[in-house]
Amino acid sequence: MSADTTANAPADEAPAADLPDAEGRMRIVLEGDVDIYAADALWRRLIAGLRAATVLELDLSAVSLIDTTGLQILAQLQRTAAREGRSLRLSAHSPAAAEAIEFLGLAPLFGDPLPIQTPWA
Repeated sequence: MSADTTANAPADEAPAADLPDAEGRMRIVLEGDVDIYAADALWRRLIAGLRAATVLELDLSAVSLIDTTGLQILAQLQRTAAREGRSLRLSAHSPAAAEAIEFLGLAPLFGDPLPIQTPWA
């Protein structure tokens, strides 16, 4: 079982501690808009989670909107994970998240299959 936290608030409202489970896995649930307005706090939260865990799973089920800034954060986090010998996994893609990832052709970067087929796929 992995540690489970939510990342939807500004950094000063984030849960006090994101800690991995005994196997070094951590699960963070992203909620609401993953966009330029949340970018700074989101990046700090996710990079801290990645560095604390060997496997970081991002649950995208509650993402209502993701813009190119949000996708850039996920892509940079994936590159950082690979460079540092860690794993980043995306799971439970919301329709908004799946559509944005698929539309921009980013699914191969994350290496995980998308749960829905978009009209242009």
